Amino acid sequence: MDIGNNLRVIRNKNNISQQAVADFLGIDRKTYVNWEAGVADIKSSYIPKLAEFLHVEINDLFQKKSQSIVINQYNKDGKGAHINGVVLLLTDKEAVNELVNVMRERFGGLYSVL
Repeated sequence: MDIGNNLRVIRNKNNISQQAVADFLGIDRKTYVNWEAGVADIKSSYIPKLAEFLHVEINDLFQKKSQSIVINQYNKDGKGAHINGVVLLLTDKEAVNELVNVMRERFGGLYSVL
């Protein structure tokens, strides 16, 4: 993840609008939108202010998220790799996207997302 995507994810998790972040920083909303989109670079002087406003450490803005979803196939008797079904409730769009990517890599097209 780049910093723009991290900003978007952190901001959305905290239910903060782009306008609220822009207002706090004293910048135009379009400038902030461009940061999230990766269209424009963020001036280093804004980094500590962003971390403060979003209640995260500066490193959190730059960290690349490691893949945290692991799917293993086991049945009750341990013989074979057949799964009858799994139901997951994910409320975070980022988690859903990550799960879909993992499932594509692991299972190809043998899954459905509702």
